[in-house]
Amino acid sequence: MTANCDEAACAVQRGAPVSDGLSRLDIAPGCRKLMPGIKRVKFWREQADGPVAFSENGVDPIVTFGVADGDGYESYAPAAPLLALNSDSEN
Repeated sequence: MTANCDEAACAVQRGAPVSDGLSRLDIAPGCRKLMPGIKRVKFWREQADGPVAFSENGVDPIVTFGVADGDGYESYAPAAPLLALNSDSEN
């Protein structure tokens, strides 16, 4: 994940499935510098029509990503900071 197209990046990883479309989210400690409040995020929810939301409780999104051009997602809520979520092709 990167913020505001900056060089700074941090690792987030979709974890174990909890239910249909909902998974745990593993966040590297360095992510707190990119987005204040990210430490509260515990879940990844993938919606059938493409968007991905990170939330604290599995329901109410803290940040929501839409499918971007290419391989990845860009946040649209909240509007700032702009976050990009891309797969790590090395894993």
